[in-house]
Amino acid sequence: MQKTIISIALAALTLCSQQLLAAPNVLLVIADDMGVEAMSAYGLGATAPTTAALDQIAQDGVLFKNFWSQPVCSPTRASIMTGRYGFRTGVGYAVAPEERGGVSGPLPPALAKPAYAPNETPINRSLVDPPHSRGLQSNEFTFPMALAAGTDDAYRTAEVGKWHMADVNNGWLEHPGRAGFDFYSAIMHGGDSYFSWRKNLNGEAVRLTSYGAVDRADTAIDWIGKQGDEPWFMWLSFILPHTPLHLPPRELLQSDYSDLSPTADPADDPIRYFHAMIEAMDTSIGRVLDSMTPEVRANTYVIFIGDNGTTNSSVTEPFRSGAAKGTPYQGGVNVPLIVSGPGVVEGGVSEALVHSADLYSTMLEMAGADIADSIPRGILHDSVSFLPYLANPRRASLRDWVYADVFPGSFEGVPDASYAMRNDRYKLLRHRGVEEFYDLAVDPYEHNNLLAGNLSSEQQAQYQMLKEEISDLRQGDAASEGKY
Repeated sequence: MQKTIISIALAALTLCSQQLLAAPNVLLVIADDMGVEAMSAYGLGATAPTTAALDQIAQDGVLFKNFWSQPVCSPTRASIMTGRYGFRTGVGYAVAPEERGGVSGPLPPALAKPAYAPNETPINRSLVDPPHSRGLQSNEFTFPMALAAGTDDAYRTAEVGKWHMADVNNGWLEHPGRAGFDFYSAIMHGGDSYFSWRKNLNGEAVRLTSYGAVDRADTAIDWIGKQGDEPWFMWLSFILPHTPLHLPPRELLQSDYSDLSPTADPADDPIRYFHAMIEAMDTSIGRVLDSMTPEVRANTYVIFIGDNGTTNSSVTEPFRSGAAKGTPYQGGVNVPLIVSGPGVVEGGVSEALVHSADLYSTMLEMAGADIADSIPRGILHDSVSFLPYLANPRRASLRDWVYADVFPGSFEGVPDASYAMRNDRYKLLRHRGVEEFYDLAVDPYEHNNLLAGNLSSEQQAQYQMLKEEISDLRQGDAASEGKY
């Protein structure tokens, strides 16, 4: 009897050890056009949508207060895929598939946009100032490539939802596969109808008339359920809450929006429709998480981010219209980052400086890979792993500064880019050719441009230091010397 008990105990111990040693899964969830003021866990806006799933991730993990994305969606996605800033990849603005870079001939298939639903307000693309960007270049060494190299191809990979890095020069419908994903159900660009749309299913254009977020969740649930004991990485990118504003299916909502009509003009009450869209996304995220077995969920890092700040039509205090999405102000780059998973401190809050490019090295480390062993020599990257903060959220920032930029076209737009750099207190930005300088410790939402008056000696020193850092970075010196 005693031997039997010992044998059972040893078997249980072995099983536990195997579970603990199992390579963790990584689920990256991306919201589209959602700043920190739009998420209740940050406690900034006067009102916020109900987000049960996101609140739970924050309670189970670490919330980052000083996470920066790029100011626009495609550059942020490119930074995650490469671990590199926009001026290195040439992706400085939203990618348009029709930006053919001199390639003649017909545009790629599946570009025809389905009709909008009655309550959706289409984007007025004539209001977009800069030319759109070309896609991510084919010679970039992407995250799935690095993951395969660093783990001996142990991970299965999937891309579900918005992609927005492809054009006719880099493969168009084949681009997610060429970038290294085993499976993809991609929305090639955003801004189309949520109720009638096309997706790219492993290189084939498919027309659907279901609600987009439901399809994203269904696809993610189905793929994750098929992976069994194999470790996996999923890029799950919702288009919500990007325009067109609309009222989602009511069964996805978590608050009372009975006063909103599905046929009314959302422009009459944009914030409420915007919040309803966030709730629909949150419900869909919750479905994906709830579909996992307890064992799979416990062994999965869940990373939620916004790809850039909120649009001018939907942004609320403490940010303001005109200093939101598309700009280097805090309202354009300060977005949510929350992480839960194996070994992550519950309810942690980090003040560390983190950039979207840092996801590259962080997710490699989550999978047990080292970035130095995962990418070819000679590739300059800007990625600093934030994995140490997940066990110790209060540790000092590994970055001295964080940087973001936005520019028209491709590499030719870099010299005239709008950009920003901040350290633990001060921020220097250039927007539309004009420099501004802020003390974020006393003016976190950028109302008092210090360059409009006389700088103190400390402020002058900080201004000069940031200016020199920006110059060195954009000339390549900082990266070649291993500075971050």
